Formats: sequence, structure tokens, C-alpha cells
Amino acid sequence: MGDNAIRMSEVAARSDVIRPDNSSGPDGRGDGQASENVLLSQVAHERLRLDILSGVLRPNQRLVEKELSELLGMSRTPVRDALVVLAVDGVVDRGKHGWTVHEYSREELVAIYEVRGALEGYAARLSALRATDEELDVIERTLDLERGELDSANPDSSVTLNIEFHSMVVDCCGNQRLIDLAVRNAGFYFNFRVASMYTEDEYQRSIDDHYRLLTALKQHDAESADRTMREHIAESLKVLLTKGRW
Repeated sequence: MGDNAIRMSEVAARSDVIRPDNSSGPDGRGDGQASENVLLSQVAHERLRLDILSGVLRPNQRLVEKELSELLGMSRTPVRDALVVLAVDGVVDRGKHGWTVHEYSREELVAIYEVRGALEGYAARLSALRATDEELDVIERTLDLERGELDSANPDSSVTLNIEFHSMVVDCCGNQRLIDLAVRNAGFYFNFRVASMYTEDEYQRSIDDHYRLLTALKQHDAESADRTMREHIAESLKVLLTKGRW
């Protein structure tokens, strides 16, 4: 783990992946140690989840509470709480010999990305009908930044911009329930791992897909927006299945 895990955690923070609960107790000051543990467990949960999905923590790799607590700079209690939640999410497993990273089967990956295609495809359809000119301008600026990162030596930045692009398209749909479902399902996407498998040509085609989607949104072509998003996500799944270990 080491430096790579820390680096991925920093990417998570820049991407606003870590969203700690800042709620306080009745007196506005929180409830001491219990409140601090809840906050730390949330941070640990998001950092570990991202490191698993990015491939820093590999399938079937052992997760030792003591080592993780030292890496994250916190006690074992919030780390253990985070692992319990990750187990409920299906991201880690707990067996006779402790915690391990869950190894997704091909069937599980297909299910995750089929749901993603359905959610984001329909969100794109609604966004084509509901997005404002101001929202589309922000999406276009983000996409231009992503294209500018094509030859960058910092692939993390490209992935972060890709995540932002997809999030903004979903956010424009105007349906909060759909947005919540898409955010929830996004916790299982292998964005960083997919990006590491892309060739330069494949990455260029991915950006071209984004521009085609933007065109559909600007033209209020709901059918084209839906289809383009679904095909784009299907391509990501194809890369995972053909170049990954599944």
C-alpha cells in the first residue's frame, strides 16, 4: 500500500469523494469521542473504498486493521467500523482469517455496469430536456479541460475530470431520486482502473463520446443522449472485461 494508497486518498479528497458528516450534538458541539469516531470511520470508508476500486488494494488482498490504522493515522475502532460498512457494501469480505478485498466476478461487474448504463443513460435523456444553457456551458468547460489532459503526465487529473463530467450530466436531470441512485451506484465504478487500461486512441475515443453526448444535450436530443451514454458505458465495461483479470 504505502505511498500509492495515500496518493489515491488525496485524489479522493480533491474529487470531493470524501464527504464527512459535520453534524453536531444538541449543544452544537458534538458528542465527543463517539462523534469523532463516526467522522473518522466515514473518512476511512471512503479512502479504502477508492483504493479498492482504483486497484491500489488488489482483489483477495488481506486488510489488517493495525496496518490500516497506522496508514490512515487513526485508531483501529473507526477502521474496523469502516470495514464493516464496506462488507455490507460488498467491497470487502470477512472470513476466518480476517478481512480481504472482495474479488468481483464477471457477472457482478456486468450487473454493476448494466445498472450504470440504465441510470446514467436515462439521466442523460432527462438532462437533454432539462439542462440550462449555464449548466451546459459548465459541462463544456470541464470537457475542454479533460481534452487538454490527454497528453498530460498526470492521469489522475484526467480521471477526476471524467468523473466530474459524468456527475454534472447526471446532476442536470432534475430528478433527485435518480441522482441519489446514480451516486450510490457510482461507489462501485472502477474509473481509475479502467483509465489505466486505456490506450491513447481508446482514451481519445472516450473523449469523443463525451463531445457527442454534449452535442446531443445542446440539441435537446433525448434519444441520442441516452443512446450515446449507454454505448459509452458499455465500452468501459468491455475494456474491464477484456483487459482486466476477469
